[in-house]
Amino acid sequence: MNIAVDIGNTCLKFGVFAPDKENELVGHWMMPTDETGWVNGTFLKNMTCVGMLTNKITPSDKWAPGMENPYPDPLTWKIAQTGSFPLKKFKTEILALRPKDVFKTVQRRQIPLKRDVDAPEQVGIDRLLAAYSAVKKYGDAPMLVVDVGTAITVDVVQNQTFHGGAILPGLTALSEAYPRISAKLPRIGHDAMIKIELNFPGGNTKSAVFNGIYWGTIGAIRQFYQMYPHHERAMLILTGGDAKFFLPALTQMVPKGHLLHHDTLVLEGINLIP
Repeated sequence: MNIAVDIGNTCLKFGVFAPDKENELVGHWMMPTDETGWVNGTFLKNMTCVGMLTNKITPSDKWAPGMENPYPDPLTWKIAQTGSFPLKKFKTEILALRPKDVFKTVQRRQIPLKRDVDAPEQVGIDRLLAAYSAVKKYGDAPMLVVDVGTAITVDVVQNQTFHGGAILPGLTALSEAYPRISAKLPRIGHDAMIKIELNFPGGNTKSAVFNGIYWGTIGAIRQFYQMYPHHERAMLILTGGDAKFFLPALTQMVPKGHLLHHDTLVLEGINLIP
């Protein structure tokens, strides 16, 4: 069994792939990259209790080092890293409990994707993996791959070639900019932001700030899509932790059948690397 690990700037994302099911993704979860998970045991529980993704146990079950491991067979951990999470600590903690597990770190040079950019070696590995995963699904079709996370990347992919694109601030980064503009402008927390009702014009400052963040991002994505020379037949592929947040508005702006949502595109790309 393979576990794909996407180490980002603010989150760790995990996907479990079952070889006996043609490498089907059988479960996935995520957790913040801060120290909270180490302190309260969430990290070790999630990492070692892989069985909770195959209905052997549930996340509410108590587990502690020394108890029988619900998935004793060796696992292969495939890791792609863009953030600064301590990879050595990650491996050490796992191997202390699962000494037979294997670790593979995915490198840019392993991704079989052409790159038509100025500095191929500087492209974020998460962008390349998302593009490669999309190519494996849709072949030579013209695509705009949009990964909505800590940053929002909008990348052009065509004829199995990565052509680069644009990088935008994510929701949290945009929200944090407002108090720096004026002390009277609020910072809206991420969890609060995704619960705010879409309503333009905004009747108060908080609603107005939210409109600027949300519709500004939507407008940028739409503009990039329309600037794409082949947009009349191009697919807009949305992925990333905040992708669902933008789906309703984009559905109204992109031709029917051209907007696709794949929540785990990067994880699937990681698993495709031998």
